[in-house]
Amino acid sequence: MPLASQYARFAGCLAWHDLPDGVRSVALELFADWFANAAAGYGSPLAQALLDMSPPPGGAVCVGDLRATDPLSAALINASAAHAHEFDDSYRAGLYHPGAPVIGAAFSAACHAGASGRDLLTGIVAGYEISLRLAAAINPAHYKTWHTTGTVGAFGAAVAAARILGLSVEQIAGALGLAGTQAAGLWEVLPDAPLAKNLHPAKAAHSGLLAALLAQRGIDGPKTIFEGERGFFAATVPAPVDLGRCVAGLGEQWLTPETTFKAYPVCGHTMTPIEASLQLFGKAAIENIETIEVRAHPVSLQVAGETDPQTEAQAKFSISYCVAVALLKGHVGLDEFAPETLADPNVRRLLGRIALVADDTLGQVSGQRPARVSIRLANGKTLSAQAEVRKGDPERPLTAAEKREKCVRLAASAWGSEGAESIIAAVAALPEARSVMAWAEGLRGFIDT
Repeated sequence: MPLASQYARFAGCLAWHDLPDGVRSVALELFADWFANAAAGYGSPLAQALLDMSPPPGGAVCVGDLRATDPLSAALINASAAHAHEFDDSYRAGLYHPGAPVIGAAFSAACHAGASGRDLLTGIVAGYEISLRLAAAINPAHYKTWHTTGTVGAFGAAVAAARILGLSVEQIAGALGLAGTQAAGLWEVLPDAPLAKNLHPAKAAHSGLLAALLAQRGIDGPKTIFEGERGFFAATVPAPVDLGRCVAGLGEQWLTPETTFKAYPVCGHTMTPIEASLQLFGKAAIENIETIEVRAHPVSLQVAGETDPQTEAQAKFSISYCVAVALLKGHVGLDEFAPETLADPNVRRLLGRIALVADDTLGQVSGQRPARVSIRLANGKTLSAQAEVRKGDPERPLTAAEKREKCVRLAASAWGSEGAESIIAAVAALPEARSVMAWAEGLRGFIDT
């Protein structure tokens, strides 16, 4: 049976009552995280450019101001916005941000179809379970050229949308084929065009939803989209793909709870260097630091090796910058990427003392990207710290209170403190909502529009 058909059979048969309580609760938390990120990123340049091109209202909702627009435009705008601050969820083993594309498509599909909150959350889990496995099976080989969030995200988005739209197993398999022939996202966007990276999840959400809508209308896609001679694996994975790994444990071992809720608004490859640096915060006066060596996996340096960032977007993909502000400030949040911090003479001085070293021995545990930071002082002493995992990873999860605080803080930039508190609280009622569209429209009363 083709892999697309196996995925379709799982997604088509998945029901709310099949999901363990822990998976249900995590799915709701992931939705809240996505919703808050989409609100906070609504004012980003790409999201606003996409909004300018969207047609008149109808059928779905833009999260940022809760205005109505067509479902495909909403998927583009919301997915782009959700990824804008680099604060959206990630799946470490797959080098992948599932939330922006998968929930971006799922939310639009649910609004369009008049689906219930439970249908929305079930579709999200279907999209996560399939795309997390696929991402882990093809990486890191795929990641050398391709941005997984743009490529695999299209498949996850298609599955989620197709499940929510109530497509048959045959139609879901066809939707995967249609999504695969659209899947894209090249790493050439970095370092010179980091804002273009947000187009990857946007197009993935759009492609996945479009694929599901076309399949619903009788347009078929190739069932052999993955393993075919001219399929996705042949085109984008320069290494053999273990097909068994793509489906291992599907429906029995739930991967959705292994998703990372990010604690810092940065590229995931900078996060273990941040953790190691925070361990050293306050242990040495900045003026006494001669050199700083940061050892990280070569893949991390490939993506986040920028050493002289000039913009917020570049700084979020700079291990050097993130290490510098962690050592100087003792925390790394949205404020640390403001223009005044980027231009801070102390930050610039410290950047000049940082050397990045590629070390492929850091990363022997599958999916982990440890980092080691060593500070050489003027008196000859060396201070060192190593981080194996990141705050927010499964081994070191955010608490429920920390997740909620993050959501409210992000959402407040769009809706104000009171509006953010009310809307994030309203997410708890989503599983009981008979109509996601009606639920979303009901949130407008909490904000000044």
